[in-house]
Amino acid sequence: MKGVSAMALALAIALPPSAAMAQSAKGLVGAWDLESAGESWGKNPKGRLLFSANGRYALIITRNDLPKIASNSRVRGTPEENKAVAAGSIGHFGRYSVDEKAKTIALRIEGSSFANWNGTEQTRPFVIKGNQLRYTNPKPSAGGAPTGEVVWNRVK
Repeated sequence: MKGVSAMALALAIALPPSAAMAQSAKGLVGAWDLESAGESWGKNPKGRLLFSANGRYALIITRNDLPKIASNSRVRGTPEENKAVAAGSIGHFGRYSVDEKAKTIALRIEGSSFANWNGTEQTRPFVIKGNQLRYTNPKPSAGGAPTGEVVWNRVK
């Protein structure tokens, strides 16, 4: 057992922290700003993704061109305004876990603005390089084929 511990310590010292933890849960912890999320989100979408050290996450993505609601009331939008907002935004939260060997994030969705996802689990392959997180969503809320790569930058 001492040999294994000594080897683990030697590897931990020899490998730079970013290489040793890049694809781990610890590597995800923090706040991430959206850089890009595929064509369905339009040009310059906005978003924030938060991963806590205790296994919780929260995500929101919005199109940059969401309409303002003329009535200035979230609950009194026109059908057209409401449709544009629903189609142009997603938010969800819950618990997450990481399979370091498979390099995947499992999101256990507790609540979502797309209620069909409530109580579901989604697994997404991911890569962290430096301060950038990339993944693909295999089951996009708009339906159809998997979304292109979603890119997030660590908030500094």
